[in-house]
Amino acid sequence: MAAIIQELQAVLPGVAIGRALQLDQWSLLLIFHRRQGPAGLLLSVKPGAPRVELLSPPRKPSVSSSRFGDLVASKTKEALIEAVEQVELDRIMAIQLRGGSLPDAAMTLYVEMLGPASNLFLVDRVTGTVIDRLRAASGRTRGQTPGPGEPYQPLFDSGRVDPRFVKEDEFQELIRPHLTEGVEPARILATCFAGFSSLMATELVARSGLSTLAPLDEQSRTLWKPFCDLMGRVATAAFEPRLLMGSDGKPVGIAAFPLVTVAADHQVPFSTMAEAFTVYYGSREQVERLQALRAELVRRLESEISAAERLSAKLGQEATIYREGELHARKGQLLLANRAGIRRGEQTVELVDYADPGTPLLRIELDPACSIEENARRYFALHRKAKRGTAIVNTRLEEVALRLATLRLLFRETETAKDLGELQRVDAALARVARRRPTQGPAAPRVRQSEGPEPRTFRSSDGLAILVGKSGTGNDHLTWRLARSYDLWLHAQGIPGSHVLVRLAKGKQTPPRTLCEAAQLAAYYSRSRGQVKVPVNYVLRKYLRKPKAAAPGAVLLTQEKTITVRPEADLVRRLHAAADASRAED
Repeated sequence: MAAIIQELQAVLPGVAIGRALQLDQWSLLLIFHRRQGPAGLLLSVKPGAPRVELLSPPRKPSVSSSRFGDLVASKTKEALIEAVEQVELDRIMAIQLRGGSLPDAAMTLYVEMLGPASNLFLVDRVTGTVIDRLRAASGRTRGQTPGPGEPYQPLFDSGRVDPRFVKEDEFQELIRPHLTEGVEPARILATCFAGFSSLMATELVARSGLSTLAPLDEQSRTLWKPFCDLMGRVATAAFEPRLLMGSDGKPVGIAAFPLVTVAADHQVPFSTMAEAFTVYYGSREQVERLQALRAELVRRLESEISAAERLSAKLGQEATIYREGELHARKGQLLLANRAGIRRGEQTVELVDYADPGTPLLRIELDPACSIEENARRYFALHRKAKRGTAIVNTRLEEVALRLATLRLLFRETETAKDLGELQRVDAALARVARRRPTQGPAAPRVRQSEGPEPRTFRSSDGLAILVGKSGTGNDHLTWRLARSYDLWLHAQGIPGSHVLVRLAKGKQTPPRTLCEAAQLAAYYSRSRGQVKVPVNYVLRKYLRKPKAAAPGAVLLTQEKTITVRPEADLVRRLHAAADASRAED
């Protein structure tokens, strides 16, 4: 916090606020002008992710109207920023303002970044009372969130001491009782001193080389030196910002100094905290967008799958009813064969059904107002209707089954997608197979979708190129755009996986070793990666057909053959390295 405020102190004092915009229920954007052009200060008190960030203001920001936002906008327009301060080394920033709607007005905008209790307060600096606050009910204890007209009191972390003014004897007195109780040193530092996060407390203990087996006096003295060094760096603003990276290569935090508790290759240096924060929060927003889109796709897919399952069950019931069509035909035939023995005007008649091996009596209902021939024609008409219905229902059942399989495939891709691009391709595919709903107004113009990610490339032991799709859309791009009719196509049998393509010269056969290696790639890039034996279908590309209205990746194949292989990660790495070496030579 001290590092980012030190950078703001070099930029903000002396600038005038042009506009204040409330972006959402948590965030306020102050827009001002510098020589380099317009700039913005984002103040966000979102619980779990409060932040202060210098950024370029968006051209068309989305604005959320509220009483607080409107009031800040009116009172701070053209107000001068006099100073930016940190309140007692806590996570509270005070922006001192002068002027605005009233030329002599003196105000302070407090930014409290305290977890669930985070809040924004606009305070009259003369009277010390709250003009307004962003959140009426924050994480403060009941009655502690001051409202308009009430005195403002910063919400400090109770009991924590400002470490900048601590002397050695006071330091010893503060931590020794906790050491006596066996409390972990890092926890003691984070509990006793303001501004100490658990990360920095752990870092300080690591730098001290503290041994918990040493006498208590020695432990407290051991902690004092790195404590003084750290406070000296804060006092002189000797910050060296670092972006901390996780094992997956994504940002997980920010530090104002290089850390000994984090591997050096997991720390990315930045010249300013502002730059580090921009990258960090950009990554977090990307993750949040990924999670939000994934959740939305899961919701929509579950709804579509449920609807398709209900429709399939309903069509199955209709198919059962239509199967009685042959019975209607037999009734008509029996009526004609026995019409001489049936009197007109009867409502029911029982006739022997010789078509049934058990020759049971078949009960037939009659319309007494019609002749026997007319009753027979009525049953024949029911038979024709059932026959037509059966064909229609069976066709629809096939369509629904294919659509259901496609939706389930998209659901699995949604669960395993690793980036926003993959989810966006699933979204586009879902739009093509989802139920059609009536739209209001003219249809939106169609946007041409991307062809999907480029395939993975490998080279077989025989020197042939092997391509492997990366997703449903990538599989489509590989099979229907890149493949030639005489190329060999492979896919793990009966399970989701990547399309695999072996590039062949026209009229040439696939070498057995290449066939085996391509099949192993198909098995490896499928849901059966961990199995010992995986059956893989292979066929020339010309024997593939894409089902109508199917999602990306769906195919129908004929004349296929099957080979059983074992997926091996070492082979995958070797074939990939061979492809890289071939490109380097080219």
